[in-house]
Amino acid sequence: MVLVSAVLLYSVHKESLSRQHNGMEKMVRTISETAVENGGRLPDEMNMGRYLDELAYQFGLGDRPIMLITDRSNKLVQYYPSHLPGEAAQLESRLPELMSGKEDFIRLEAQGDRSSFLVAVHPIVMDDRVTGSVIYMMPEIATVEGVLEFQWPRLILLLTLAFSGWGIIYVLTRRLVEPIQEVAGAARQVVAGDYHIQLSKDYQEKEVDELLTSFKEMADRLQRLESLRTQLLAGVTHELKTPITSVSGLVQAVKDGVVEGEEAVVFLDRCLIESNRLQKMVEDLLDFNSFAAGAVTVSKEPVDLHTLLLEIIEKWRMAQEEVAPIVEVHMVHACKRWELATDPVRVGQIVINLLNNAQAALEPGGSINLSLDASPEACRIHVEDTGRGIPEEEQRDIFEPFFRGEEKSTRVRGLGLGLPFSRLIARSLGGDIELASSRPGSTIFTLTLPQ
Repeated sequence: MVLVSAVLLYSVHKESLSRQHNGMEKMVRTISETAVENGGRLPDEMNMGRYLDELAYQFGLGDRPIMLITDRSNKLVQYYPSHLPGEAAQLESRLPELMSGKEDFIRLEAQGDRSSFLVAVHPIVMDDRVTGSVIYMMPEIATVEGVLEFQWPRLILLLTLAFSGWGIIYVLTRRLVEPIQEVAGAARQVVAGDYHIQLSKDYQEKEVDELLTSFKEMADRLQRLESLRTQLLAGVTHELKTPITSVSGLVQAVKDGVVEGEEAVVFLDRCLIESNRLQKMVEDLLDFNSFAAGAVTVSKEPVDLHTLLLEIIEKWRMAQEEVAPIVEVHMVHACKRWELATDPVRVGQIVINLLNNAQAALEPGGSINLSLDASPEACRIHVEDTGRGIPEEEQRDIFEPFFRGEEKSTRVRGLGLGLPFSRLIARSLGGDIELASSRPGSTIFTLTLPQ
């Protein structure tokens, strides 16, 4: 602001001086022409004061005109007003500069606290001879000093507004900088591996509050993922180690002759079951990693969803080692056709995962209900079981890889990849899977497939 103000004042000052010079040049030229018409001087009967005032007004020079006319030898022959200012005494030594044509204007040194005087000279030419000169002098325009002298109230107001504006901007900036610095510190804390961050809650700005809330949620999620990562190593190690230990013990018993005959055959069958379970867990890990990396593609084709669902349920029943629970299929809307373009193999993987989870949650005598409904945009498969339900504090993490929940980790063996894997497949098909609701006696998962 100071720089702009200084440049503006300098520009105004230069423009004012240029106007003053142009006006003084026109003034002396006009007076010289009038003097030529009257023998080298102004008529004595002329009201010189009014004449000069009118010319000064015409050329924008203000009042108090000072005019002198000299003869060929630079002697004073006519002047106005009758009392010349003290600075006029400097003309005798300075006129040769103007008469020689080296200078258009000269500045006379000021006396006392007055402004300096500018002097312009124009020759009086008669019959191609210079018979004298017209001298016009007036106080030099001092733009800056004039502003400071006559505009103090405005300057004070301007400065007050400037400093007030600066103060307001400073306060607002501090209100924005402080939370940003706080978030930056929290980010460094997260980078160092410490996810237990504390952020202030006393910011009233909506955007700042959203920033802090989002960052806190991100840190909490990172903390949960870090906890899951730690559990992953322990869980995978335990789940893989158990069948390996069983197989090793059973084979060793047969080898050492601890068991023989039919009992040895039972031991070997058990070894085969544990080996298959181990192979299934390894395949789950490989499939999940392939889908997470986007390495597995889907192949869509027209299918009848209702027919496909019945086939999936039948295959799932046949694969159960024990008696499968009752599974019923309902259609919410009686559509004549449930056709859509999707990958039937991938849909089967999702539904079987949901059926396995539902079966694991059931109490004796429980049941599983599947229902279909459709809209112009999508078809939905709802899988509901009558089991124990999912605790509320675990519901937000059930789609995280390797998360199994406290109760499930002790009752059901596995890696915790079923739901995350199912969601990856559903999204690769253009749909999604979500937990619609869960409470004791009713847990509903919804698979959405686009039409």
